[in-house]
Amino acid sequence: MSERVPFEHHEFNVLVRDLDPQGHVANHVYVAYLSEARARFMRAFESGETAFRPSVVAEMRCRYRSPLLAWEMFRVRVRIARVGRTSVGFAYEVRTADRLIAEGDSVEVLVDPESRRPREIPAALRSRLEHLIATYDEREPTSPHSTGERTRQDGISPRS
Repeated sequence: MSERVPFEHHEFNVLVRDLDPQGHVANHVYVAYLSEARARFMRAFESGETAFRPSVVAEMRCRYRSPLLAWEMFRVRVRIARVGRTSVGFAYEVRTADRLIAEGDSVEVLVDPESRRPREIPAALRSRLEHLIATYDEREPTSPHSTGERTRQDGISPRS
């Protein structure tokens, strides 16, 4: 992924519970970090016709580049990668201040609440997502969150 492509940032600290016996973050925990960043991103779209809910994760991939160690501060960067008929693709980067830790992608499928079958993305949500994607090539996009902040702290980790 190119540094040119903007992402929304979500800050975290590695916690002791995230570590494996070798003292670095266990592989499965990275998926939890990506999932939390995606959930935070999606919360901005929870009103009316622009809601993702209900939806399910159909696919999740993570490519490991460098280990995360105890107490390191890192950011999970998330953006919309594509908008399909019934699904939305997300792209992720996990970074510390000086290195790329992991890259990932996922597919979120919107589902009908009654049948639990895939449903088409509502026009209002599609419009909002496509508008966000269109801003990616021009400039750092405005966050979809109402506060306008680009960085979120996870609320359970110690602050420096």
